[in-house]
Amino acid sequence: MKESTDIVIETMEILAEQIKATTEAVSQNEIYDMLTTLLTAKESGNTVFVAGAGRSGLMGRAFAMRLMHMGFKTYVVGDTVTPAVQKGDVLVAISGSGNTKSIVEIGSKCKTIGATVIAITSKDGSDLKKLPAINVILPAKSKDDNSGGPVKTPMGTSFEILALVFLDSVIMQLIDLTGVTEDEMKARHANTE
Repeated sequence: MKESTDIVIETMEILAEQIKATTEAVSQNEIYDMLTTLLTAKESGNTVFVAGAGRSGLMGRAFAMRLMHMGFKTYVVGDTVTPAVQKGDVLVAISGSGNTKSIVEIGSKCKTIGATVIAITSKDGSDLKKLPAINVILPAKSKDDNSGGPVKTPMGTSFEILALVFLDSVIMQLIDLTGVTEDEMKARHANTE
């Protein structure tokens, strides 16, 4: 049985190494721009929209939930109760490849409306990166990468985990900057579960 757990431990170590490498690679200027944009949206009463497809979308949902807990007006693109995007709003678009057609199209439309687009992707030369004013590159293997070697983290797992850790870390910085308390966040947590 011990041999059957080796891959679990090895994968956790690989992911931890990737997280560490990303902390050294991600641009602090991009992080600062993202934080400033999100805080400005909150202070001005604008909405933060979050978009992502598949597992990237699930990471985005987790981010939107925490923003809501902090008192941000936030919605996930595609939900039935999501309102129209307005000039001055913010879109956080998450795509490992940066070329997911639906996410690029959403980003393009939001940009045309006058929203600020924040792209979270792993590719510097992606279609999504061409749209927004703020680009956060999390260098990791996306689902479109095919190294041909043995699978260590399949498809976009590396990017998705990095996106979750990064976005939760952004939340921690926002908590520090706004002074919101955990009790205030808990008060906004769903009570119909």
